Amino acid sequence: MRTLTAGFVAVLVAAAAIAQAPPDASEAQREAYRHWRETDPSLERAAASAGATLGARADKVAAAAATYFSARKDYLEGRAADARRGASLLESVNVAPDALPNLDRFLSSQDTILKSTIDTIARDPDRAIQQLRASLDRERAAIAAIGTALKDSQKSQEAVAQASRAAEEARVKAFEEYQKLAAGLQESKQLADKSGDAWAGYYRALSDAARGATALVTSSGPALPLAGRETAAAEPAKPAASNTAPTPAPAARPVTPIPLVRYVGAWTYPTAGAHYHGMQPVSADLVVREENGQASGTLTARFRLPAGSTDNPVVRLDFAGTFGSTRAQKFAVTTASGATGTLELIPGPAFNLLEVNFGITGNPGIVRQGNFLLIKR
Repeated sequence: MRTLTAGFVAVLVAAAAIAQAPPDASEAQREAYRHWRETDPSLERAAASAGATLGARADKVAAAAATYFSARKDYLEGRAADARRGASLLESVNVAPDALPNLDRFLSSQDTILKSTIDTIARDPDRAIQQLRASLDRERAAIAAIGTALKDSQKSQEAVAQASRAAEEARVKAFEEYQKLAAGLQESKQLADKSGDAWAGYYRALSDAARGATALVTSSGPALPLAGRETAAAEPAKPAASNTAPTPAPAARPVTPIPLVRYVGAWTYPTAGAHYHGMQPVSADLVVREENGQASGTLTARFRLPAGSTDNPVVRLDFAGTFGSTRAQKFAVTTASGATGTLELIPGPAFNLLEVNFGITGNPGIVRQGNFLLIKR
C-alpha cells in the first residue's frame, strides 16, 4: 500500500500541473499564473501533515489564484469588446447597377426614324439633300456608338454589382465570425469565473479542513486502552447522603491520535485517478458513523471479476466497534450470508482520502479481499 499511497501523491502533483496558463494569455496573466503556481507548490502534499499552518498557506495560495483569474476575466472581456467593436466597423456594401429601361427603346426609335428619312431622300440628286443625308448617316452612326457604349456601361455596372454582392457576403460572414468570437470570449470569461470560484472553494475547503484538524476531538464514552493496556480506574466513592451532589464525570478525552473527521462521513470510489491493490473495484461507497467513541457503518462495493469466476461481484459489509488509539482503525465485519472478517480504515495521504482494507475468511462466495482509496463526498 506504500506504493499505492505514493502513487496517489504523484497523481495530486500531476493534477496540480494540469491547470496551465492558456496560450492566448497576456504577459500579465502569465506572470499572475506563475506567481499562483509557485506560491506553495507542496501545499497538497502537505495536507495530511502540515496541521495548523496549512490554513494560512492555503489562504495565501487562494489569494494568488484569485489575482490570476481576475486578470484572466479582464483580458477576456477586453478581447470580447474588441470583437464587438470590429463587428460594428463592418459597413454594409450594396452597389446596384443604374436602371435605364427606356434608353435602348429611345435610341432604337431614333435609329428607325433616321433610317426612314435617309431611305426617302436617298435618290434625290439635290446637293443640299445629299449633304443632309450624309449628316443623317453620321447621326445614325453616333446613335449606334451610344448604344454600344450603353451596353458596355451596363456590363461594367453588372460586374460592379456582382463584386458588391460578393463583398457583402464576405462582410456578413466576417460579421458573423466576429459575433461568434465575441460570444466565445464571453463564454470563456464565464468559465474563468466559474473556475476561479471552484479553485477558491477548493482552497477554502483545504483551509477549513486544516483548521478543523487542529481542534481537539473528544468523546464522552469510556477511555480507550493505550497500546493494549490501561490502568483500571478506581471506583468512585458512594455519596454519604442522598442530598450530596454527585461526583462530576471525568473530562472527555481524545479518542484517536488524529481527528475523527479523517474516518467518519460518506466516502466513495473516484471515477478518475482511482487507486487499488488486488481486485479492481468498479464502485464503492462507505458510510462511517461515530457516537460516544463507538463506530458503525456499511461498506458496499462492486468488483471487476476475472473471467470464469463464479463469485458474487457485490460485497456488502456491516461493521461496528470502538475507535482505538492507533492511526489504523480495525473493526470486525459480517456479510449478509453470515461470513466474518475484518476491515481497516487508514487515513490517506490527503485529508479527504481514506484507505480501506478488508478481508473475509472462509469461502463466502464473494470477493474475499479488497484494498483501495476512497475520496470524501
